[in-house]
Formats: sequence, C-alpha cells, structure tokens
Amino acid sequence: MPIAATTSGPVTSDADGTGTPRLPTPWLVALHLAPGIVFTLFFFVLSGVFTRNGLTAYLAELIAIPSCLVPTLLGIVFLWSRRSGDTRSLVSAISYRERGTLGDYVVLPVLLYLCWALCSLLVVPSSEVLEARLFGWFPASLTTHSLMRGISSTSPGQRHVTFVLAILLSGILAPLAEETYFRGFLLPRMRHLGWRAPLVNTFLFGLYHFFSPWNLPVIFAAFLPVVFVVQARRNFRIGLVLHAMFNLTGVFNLFVRMT
Repeated sequence: MPIAATTSGPVTSDADGTGTPRLPTPWLVALHLAPGIVFTLFFFVLSGVFTRNGLTAYLAELIAIPSCLVPTLLGIVFLWSRRSGDTRSLVSAISYRERGTLGDYVVLPVLLYLCWALCSLLVVPSSEVLEARLFGWFPASLTTHSLMRGISSTSPGQRHVTFVLAILLSGILAPLAEETYFRGFLLPRMRHLGWRAPLVNTFLFGLYHFFSPWNLPVIFAAFLPVVFVVQARRNFRIGLVLHAMFNLTGVFNLFVRMT
C-alpha cells in the first residue's frame, strides 16, 4: 500500500492541487541535509587518501561528485519514490519539469546572472570574512586557500586534467544532479509552504554544503531568485542553467586566480 494512503507514513496528501504529495517539515529538513553529510564525510576521507598520494584535495572533491554525490541524490529520489508508491520512475519523480521557452533558458538566466554579479560584490567578501574568522576549526587542508595552493603546486599536466574535470564534474554534472534533486524533486513537495518554500529550500541547500559552510551567504543570495523563478515556472531546468553558470564561473575564477 502506498505510504501516501496511510496515516503513519512520512508522505502526506497533496494539499495544493499540484498532483505531488507534500512532505512534512522534519522529512524536508532531513532530505535536504542528509546528502550533504554523506558527501562531506566521503570527501574528507577521500581527500586524505589523495593528498597522501601526491594528489590534490580539490581533485578529491571533483572525483567525489560522480562517485558519491550523484548516486546519493538520485538514489534517494528513486528509493523514496518506490517506497512511497508515488512513482516508480526516476523521471516522473521530478515534478517541476514543465516545458520552457527560449526566454526561460536564455533571457531569464542572463538577467538573473547579471543580478547576481552585482550582488556578489557585497556578498562574496562576507563569505571570505566568515571563512577567516568563524571557521578556524575547519580542516586547514580543505579551506579555499589551501585548495588553491594545492592545485598551483601540482604539475602543469595535473592542473590541466583537474581543470577539464572541474568543467565537466563541477560545472555540469553536479548542477544536473543537485537541481534534479533539490528543485525538481524536493521543491514541489514543499509547495504547501507557499512563498516560503523557495526561502526554506534555498537556505537548506546552503546548509547542505557542509564541506564549505562559509559559502552559505553566497549560495543563499545567488540561488534565492532562481528558486522563486523555478517554482513560478515549475521548471527545474532553469535552475540547472543558472547553477551551471554559477559553478563554471567559480571554476574559471579559481584557475585564473592561480595564474
């Protein structure tokens, strides 16, 4: 029997007519944060193995994307859907997949990206201050500056390979998996929160980045307008385009700063 039809299961009935069962707040919090805990622990262990063998912690972070992050996020979607009886198809579990227009994929992303570019002038320095003053307890080898030093100290060949992997894994694969999960799967299941849903979704998405907690202000400021648009358009692909743009910008900035 589908859990949605029982009184004890975590999935409650669709209260807003969207056709997607909603999730209670405790489950929403757990499903937002648990993948971040798994990924962070995996990354911490893998980075130790990599650095002991002459490789960089940043490369470990990249490799953790296909080996841990993607299976975790998509695995949760698939297993949750099967357990709840909501759907047995990974694709159909992604509720926010309405068709978009050229404007949705070109004009909106450009406008939102330009807004973020202006906002980042104020927000990015705040994250740098947080990293320096509040996260001194964080493993020193995994801070932003340590990751940069690690990459710059490697051979040109390893840097080139790392750069290509960063584009493919951080710039494309990670946004695809994360937007599918956080905006395609979770956001529709919290639509009963109304206008608060993008706020909660974005904040929890920022917290999910346990491996770089100082980036919470940056992530929240960058993604909040995007998530509002995704909910309004019911199209997670808009978030995917912006997410890829943000991550690719970060990749290029990281490698440019080392030259």
